[in-house]
Amino acid sequence: MSDNLLELHELRVFLVAAETENFSETGRILQISQPAVSGVIQSLEQRLQTRLFDRVGRNIKLNEMGEVLVPLARRLLKDAEQLQEFVAQHRGTVVGQLLLGCSTAGGRYILPKLMARFLARYPKTQIICDVGPRGQALERLCEGKIDLAVSSLRVPRKAVEYRHFADDRLVLIVPPGHPWTQRESLRPEELPEYPLVLREPSSGTIIALSSALAQFEMSVEMLQVRLTLGSTESIVRAVIEGVGGGIVSQVAAEPALSQGHVVHVPIEEMTLVQHLYMARHKQFRASRLQTLFWDFAFAPENEDVRQLLT
Repeated sequence: MSDNLLELHELRVFLVAAETENFSETGRILQISQPAVSGVIQSLEQRLQTRLFDRVGRNIKLNEMGEVLVPLARRLLKDAEQLQEFVAQHRGTVVGQLLLGCSTAGGRYILPKLMARFLARYPKTQIICDVGPRGQALERLCEGKIDLAVSSLRVPRKAVEYRHFADDRLVLIVPPGHPWTQRESLRPEELPEYPLVLREPSSGTIIALSSALAQFEMSVEMLQVRLTLGSTESIVRAVIEGVGGGIVSQVAAEPALSQGHVVHVPIEEMTLVQHLYMARHKQFRASRLQTLFWDFAFAPENEDVRQLLT
């Protein structure tokens, strides 16, 4: 091994790359360029004098040596963070890196403002927020890969503490000129009359919609689902293009609504709401930074941020 000491930044980049097995995705998560990620990994491999990934064309795959390094790197980073925290606490400052996971459209809109306020108060801290499919944030939380998760999914687990974070209202949107725009409101039984663009069946949006439809002895299968997309933003774009109506997070649709690109059509007697939760794992030792962010998220001073989704 080279005499040069390992750098913590290299280990952080390595761990994200090991999980994603994609340098471009690693760069997106860490907000650095793909060439920078590649350079960091090459530097780490040179220090260790061994390959950590197998390269096949443009694809990478963690090799056996890389798999051995993952738990060791994770432990080193955790020890380093605890050391920094201990020293900083005695100096009266707050430092460290917080890893968040989010799997809801509403959370993607509320967290940036909350994180901006937190970073303004604690300028020596860093936050990395990974946005992924429903359920991924809770998986990563239970594996100890992130510190906190925001999700509409609430899987009962003794080791996971959930706290109601915010409510994300869902709305029916249609393109201008759609027949439903001539109506002040729509009856639930009229929903199957025109094509819709919806999220995938496992999404929080569809679960909330299914629950609301059940109150009227209806189901999602009764609707004309012309297109299924994996993101709220894609659905809003498809509605703008005239593919059909869509049911999405109101806060995500707000820019298109305010610009007149889509129109909100109320559904009579139907309340469509996704409950969002913040979660933490009680069996893992909480860092001071993690506890500070948790308390900050639910502080009365940030009630206005949480109410952004209601």
